[in-house]
Amino acid sequence: MRSLVFCVGVGLLAVACDGERTTAVAHVPESSAAGLQVPASSHNVSITASVGGRSAIGDSVTIHIHNDGPDAAYIPRCGSGPLLLVQTFMNGIWTGGIQNFMCVAPSAPGPVQLLPGASVDVVRVFQAGRYRITASVATASDLSNSVTAISNAFDAP
Repeated sequence: MRSLVFCVGVGLLAVACDGERTTAVAHVPESSAAGLQVPASSHNVSITASVGGRSAIGDSVTIHIHNDGPDAAYIPRCGSGPLLLVQTFMNGIWTGGIQNFMCVAPSAPGPVQLLPGASVDVVRVFQAGRYRITASVATASDLSNSVTAISNAFDAP
């Protein structure tokens, strides 16, 4: 039994370290020639990404999610935080819907709730490229009215 638990633990660790795990794939045309799209809020929830420090493993990016609306917003959960997907700008189109990290077991049941006026910051590390962040946002706790919010585009040198 111990060897089974050990093998499962090592397997989960290997998956957790896989930074390119694909969860969905979509091709979204870019609306501007430079590859910079105006962010799109959904249910009054906006996502803003800003490149911070640089390290040997990549650039640190802070992802700020803010609820400007009068209603609570709900975002699918990934571990203790919101599920964020990354799109990459390649060959003139946005491709993606990949996670750049593995979701650990949820710290609480259900989606992440973002009350009116509240915000949450998530920090991720990116390799060189042009990216944007997307998240499903709903005003119903069962996520039945989910729409996609899109961050500003950013470059990790």
